[in-house]
Amino acid sequence: MTNSGFIMLLRGIVDWEWYTDLNACKVFFHCLIKVNYSDKKWQGIVVRKGEFITSYERLAVETGLTVSKVRTALSKLELTSALAIETTTSYTKISIPNLNDFVAEVNYGNIDNQSSTQNSIRFDNRLANESQSFNNQIATTNNKNNNIINRKKIFREQVFSFSNFNIKTLESFFNYWSELNSDKTKMRFEKEQFFEIETRLNKWKENERTTISRYNQKTELQTNRKLA
Repeated sequence: MTNSGFIMLLRGIVDWEWYTDLNACKVFFHCLIKVNYSDKKWQGIVVRKGEFITSYERLAVETGLTVSKVRTALSKLELTSALAIETTTSYTKISIPNLNDFVAEVNYGNIDNQSSTQNSIRFDNRLANESQSFNNQIATTNNKNNNIINRKKIFREQVFSFSNFNIKTLESFFNYWSELNSDKTKMRFEKEQFFEIETRLNKWKENERTTISRYNQKTELQTNRKLA
């Protein structure tokens, strides 16, 4: 991959499920720019179109995110098949299986007036021809990726990423907020208008302390009555 040129994204990407997740979207867009657009070799390994070699630490430096946030974003993207990740002791290879569903045009050279006009014409024609099929693909992908099992896995990972909380607190918090509605299509937290996990966890922890305190007080009173 060269540092010159550009890629063109299909407008339908705004309907993509991770578009509003800042970290996941940032990592994915970075991967779109980093992947090879033709087969190449790296240290004797064939790195094909739609793939590139990296590491979690390198991605963190390049995106300005922490390694933990990079791992979480990649986990989300892998769970929903937006990315495929192959990790070895020496490197991590990331690929975008459906690269053409996101990128409409690739140009390696410098942009001049003539090439810019030609690329715009090609892009407009391709967009007109593919917009409907892209929208259909997005709808199908969303239906598949909105599977409650995948959403539950992602929610659990998000909750347990707050390792500063007691494991029992995290477990009880997750079990409560991941409870499904009667038709098994939504978790309890998904019905909330606003839901910031860390804020909710702090309130949950405080409620646990209050409950324990009341329980201890009640036990002490009952013990005192028996002694009396």
